Amino acid sequence: MVYYCKTDRLEEIFICDIEADRFSREEYLPSELRLAGMYHVSRNTIRRLLERLLADGTLVRDENRRIRIRKQKKSVGSGKVSLAWAYAAYPDPMISKVTAGIHRYVREQQLELQIFSSHENHEAMLNALREAKHLGVDGVLLLNFINDKYTDCIDHLLDNGVSVVTVGPAGESRASSCCGDSNGVEAALTCLIEKYQRPVYLMSAPSDVKYLNWQGRYLAWCSAMHNAGFGDELEKYNCTVLCGDAPQYWSMEQKLFRAPYQFTPHLEKMKFPASVFCFNDYLARRLYLAAEEHGLVVGRDLMILSFDDLPFAARLDPPLSTIKVDSELLGYTAARLLHQSILKKFQEPVHLKIPSEFIQRNSF
Repeated sequence: MVYYCKTDRLEEIFICDIEADRFSREEYLPSELRLAGMYHVSRNTIRRLLERLLADGTLVRDENRRIRIRKQKKSVGSGKVSLAWAYAAYPDPMISKVTAGIHRYVREQQLELQIFSSHENHEAMLNALREAKHLGVDGVLLLNFINDKYTDCIDHLLDNGVSVVTVGPAGESRASSCCGDSNGVEAALTCLIEKYQRPVYLMSAPSDVKYLNWQGRYLAWCSAMHNAGFGDELEKYNCTVLCGDAPQYWSMEQKLFRAPYQFTPHLEKMKFPASVFCFNDYLARRLYLAAEEHGLVVGRDLMILSFDDLPFAARLDPPLSTIKVDSELLGYTAARLLHQSILKKFQEPVHLKIPSEFIQRNSF
């Protein structure tokens, strides 16, 4: 409690210093170490302060990871379109590549870009995003977690004249969207089913199972199972790993090495050899660990297909078969769609798909 009281007091002082233009001579804020010395506090306290002010929109983290003070609302009639990129997630390789694609489009079109992000929770980012209109933002690119909080925020933005494009499925919202094409998922699943002549278990980790119906990967699995004659067994083969509201903002260590015991109930009901489709490479990595604990060999007892092709996928033993979407192209295309929706004032949402590629390795 004392820790947060110290941060609260420092925040009040820091905001006053910003208003007094203490940092106006520098493009970026001093380093955490320098700030800690200036304010006579620990570096951890400074880090907490910066995360708070990044989450509420006071500060901005640029592409080079340095932090600056957000510019004031653009003047009316300036004519320059301002986009925002918003996400509550750990900046892993997928996020970084999407961000690079967005920056590339913004540079080409000479647009303005603001970033709303939080590594700790969704509420801080969503609350800041609700003020986008007052910060001069014309349109928002949003990494969408399909749930009621996100849908409410999207509808609030749209109702206030701010265009929205979700990176990932739009869910129940009225936003346009840009995401990976699920046809590649269905083709890879069909290959897995035909190779072993058996159904495929699905491993997913939604915040609520009701949101699965909005996920293209889930629908592709359902379609592949139906087409193979296993449509009546979907419930039996649907394995949900319940792990909280949004594991995507966990630290990288937690994402890679979260306790394998969560897979135990599902492994205990499987008849081996078995085939499994994991919603993403992080789940697949954890499944590898769980399989090892249970004395199972991936590629022999457990055939695994995944999605993302993150850098570690090819380094697993055996290398992971996965489905890849060009994340930089995803970010670039989403930014272009948002820009067009602002200029042309789309009356109906537009949904674009980025082609996916099946990368077959030795996990099945």
